[in-house]
Amino acid sequence: MDYTQFLAKTETLVLPYFGGTRVEARDRRLRLVGDADPGWWEFEVKGRKATALRRTEPADLSDLPATRGHYACGWLFFSGRERGRIALPPADEPEVLAPCTARRWHSGHLLLDTVEFEDEAEDNARRALQQGDSLTDVKGVSPGLRAAFAHALLAVAGRAVSAPVSPRETATHVRAVADGGRPAADRIVTAIRERRQEWAQRLAEQRRDQHLVDAARRAWPRNIRNTSTADLLDEALEAAGARLLGWRRVGQLDVEVTFEFMDERFISVVDARSLHVYDSGICLAGADEQLTLESLPSAIREAIETDQLHITRR
Repeated sequence: MDYTQFLAKTETLVLPYFGGTRVEARDRRLRLVGDADPGWWEFEVKGRKATALRRTEPADLSDLPATRGHYACGWLFFSGRERGRIALPPADEPEVLAPCTARRWHSGHLLLDTVEFEDEAEDNARRALQQGDSLTDVKGVSPGLRAAFAHALLAVAGRAVSAPVSPRETATHVRAVADGGRPAADRIVTAIRERRQEWAQRLAEQRRDQHLVDAARRAWPRNIRNTSTADLLDEALEAAGARLLGWRRVGQLDVEVTFEFMDERFISVVDARSLHVYDSGICLAGADEQLTLESLPSAIREAIETDQLHITRR
């Protein structure tokens, strides 16, 4: 009998790696073996495991679903509300507000494909952006271009006061910034910065009685599975539709978890075994410890969909 037919088939595939513990192929999800940096790799695939062999050029993306929008700060803006992060930085970054086509990988990640030809609207909008003007006098501005312009201007205002902002935090301000230019962007960023400072002060007050918090958390029900911390975090986030990017221990009880959800990167502090949330990394009006890592993505989704997302840890 030929027993080799029962062994896992070994093949070589060119795939994008987006970070975390898994690699997405066309027809299955693979567990990464060893280390790799995000990018395009040639993988040795055996069964459900993938080992990165060497970096390589991107594969042909023409058979993947295409979506078009305007580029700003690593994101593509399709309309006033729809946007997506470009998952892997391109070798040559498009000019801000450039019209682009991206392809959606099997995992849902966006990969930049081509930069399209511009018309007067993009050129005039870029000039307004550079001067801090509004778009009120620019003709032919599409909703996607308007959203890209607004976020690009908010990003400039945020950098000026060390208050970075995400497109997920500023979706409701697109019209105000497009109509008001840099002064409107400055006012919005100032309000966001003040909100974060208020949250940081509230969190500091909660931590004054840290010994009481730790005692209460030691009494929480513990997850007693014989599972490594990495696997525990990975499984919890995977079940919630999020992707683990990394983690590190902070103190004896906690781990700081970095994960991706809805194209955004979050950093949270959770109990290392029960996965109760201590610091969600977003404003939750003091409700952080009512959540576990499994339920946190649902709270984030609700915050995004109701335009109440405020990211506090970066």
